[in-house]
Amino acid sequence: MQLLRHVFLIIMMMGVAQTSHAHRFFAAFSQVDIRPEKKVIEITHRLFTHDVEDILRARLGNNASQTDEQIEPILKEYVEKSFALFDPAGKRLPLVWVGMEYKVDDIHVYQEAPFEGDGKHLNVINRLFMDNYPEQKNTINFERNEVVRTLIFTKDQSRKKVIFD
Repeated sequence: MQLLRHVFLIIMMMGVAQTSHAHRFFAAFSQVDIRPEKKVIEITHRLFTHDVEDILRARLGNNASQTDEQIEPILKEYVEKSFALFDPAGKRLPLVWVGMEYKVDDIHVYQEAPFEGDGKHLNVINRLFMDNYPEQKNTINFERNEVVRTLIFTKDQSRKKVIFD
């Protein structure tokens, strides 16, 4: 719990330093591993700390003394609202929050989804940070049986389909 307080304080200080930079990188990266043999989809989102800081600041203000119990539900709600997977029939897959890991420059968010199909087709919505930054570009690498497909999402194209032959 103390670690998150320190991380959040560092994030706040980095945010002040970030405002002095002329250029900011607007991106998020995700890895979606489709494992038909295990009937599961494993998802890892790599979110940049400065972007997460903006989401937290919008909800919590500039108070750096928040705890894990206060911050994690906010980020969980945000990711679940901004990212979704759908089976070929259009049914939204229930994403289970596994957890998150803090690093200096980014935060990794882990999710899983039970999967009943063969994993050859998925529809995806990825709107992470697009409401905040019109220039946002999100990349997802999908892997199924060692075959990788990459999709790039923008504000105008936040819904796409991945197909494995």
